[in-house]
Amino acid sequence: MAYWRPIRGITDPIPIRQFNGVYKPEDEGFNLPDNLFTELINFCPDEYPAIKTRPGYSVVGTFGTGPVLGMGAWKDQELHVIFSDGTWRRLNSNGTWTTLASGLNTSAEWSFCNFKGNLGGINLIGANGVDPIKRYDGSTVQNLSGAPSGGKYITTQSNRLYCAVGNVLKFSALSKATDWTTANDAGEIELNTRDGEDINGLNAGNGHVTVFKPSTIHELYGKGPSSYSLDQVADDIGATGNKAVTVHDETLPFISRNGIFQYAGGIRPKREFSDPVNKYIAGMNKSQTSKCVAGSDGKYIYFAIPYGTATQNNIILQYDPNHKTWYAWDNIAVTHMIRVGQYFYFGDATGRVLRVGGTTDAGNTITATAITKPFTAASMARKQQWFKIWVVASIPTGSSLSIYVSGEPTGENWTLARTLSASSDIQFQKILVPTNSIANKNAVRIKIVATGPVTIHEITRQLRELPMG
Repeated sequence: MAYWRPIRGITDPIPIRQFNGVYKPEDEGFNLPDNLFTELINFCPDEYPAIKTRPGYSVVGTFGTGPVLGMGAWKDQELHVIFSDGTWRRLNSNGTWTTLASGLNTSAEWSFCNFKGNLGGINLIGANGVDPIKRYDGSTVQNLSGAPSGGKYITTQSNRLYCAVGNVLKFSALSKATDWTTANDAGEIELNTRDGEDINGLNAGNGHVTVFKPSTIHELYGKGPSSYSLDQVADDIGATGNKAVTVHDETLPFISRNGIFQYAGGIRPKREFSDPVNKYIAGMNKSQTSKCVAGSDGKYIYFAIPYGTATQNNIILQYDPNHKTWYAWDNIAVTHMIRVGQYFYFGDATGRVLRVGGTTDAGNTITATAITKPFTAASMARKQQWFKIWVVASIPTGSSLSIYVSGEPTGENWTLARTLSASSDIQFQKILVPTNSIANKNAVRIKIVATGPVTIHEITRQLRELPMG
């Protein structure tokens, strides 16, 4: 009686079930851990350790033909937006918009903060450096009397308002939003640095007023004019602009010309956490970095950048602080970001206000792409045969999944190996991938293209290792 002999050299399956986002390498990526992708576009960590097609958005308003110029939140309840048609508008709870002011500058960027002091109630304070500083009291917008001319980057800390005019930090009297001149209470600090740069950002989200320039960072210590000290934190790191700084868990993540940093106060900002996406930052359009935007929805941190030759932000880098993983979104030209209550909003370069959520981009299907590192045998010198590849995915009705393979460590030479379209919901299905085209290749990459909402739970490969020659 004849018996089948087992095939020699078949290794145990190598499953990957914990995906740790993207790491965009300088080389081919051979030395990366298996659970990092070299490209990961429009996936997100909402079902970590799986990867899932990112959320979409709905358009809640469009005004003007240029970029959204500012977004603020009154009491974390009302969204206020400045549009390129020179209007300040409020989004009402029924989805309609109310125009609160018009005739504003049509290109200057705005910043906002909430402040009570001597105003009788909490006001939303807004500044753009051109128009008079404004305040919204819950019903109307009016000029903030006594505020300095040309003030921008408005913020608040310890019951004072702060703004910048050129290279001067100005501050109000204690608890008096309308008093910027009383000696020994209100005042200003001139911030001269060797490069002669003006202040380009203020943020008080870490418990102190942090002052940014393009090349330096400074922190304000003290309780008032008699004890103020404006100390330099870094003389070789700055921010690309005021809107490139955000607040998350009492730290200040921000975009600089040479990386994404996180500042916790008192010590030099750290960049190591953003190493996986440094190549994106290095590839920014250097002439457009003033358009960079940072924001937080309370769970994730987002950094929008103009990548390549783009003249508007075209890549959003999403960071998951809990798992320390990165993801990239494309083709949303964000100019501002803000969280208001339970919602997260983008303002974009065409005057749209986008509410993040849902499964489409305003009715348009989302396409997500993931590319693995080049997989090899334990030794790159060992010859191998690709025995099996499979992917485990969940694909709801109407979505589809295409799987490509390449026998080259880089480049765009892909072979479509399998496509699956869901006519009914598919949950945790094992999808075998034909290996004919890469059976004897030493380095193989896998590309997954999801059309519509798709979740990838597992990628597994099984090899036959051949004897070392």
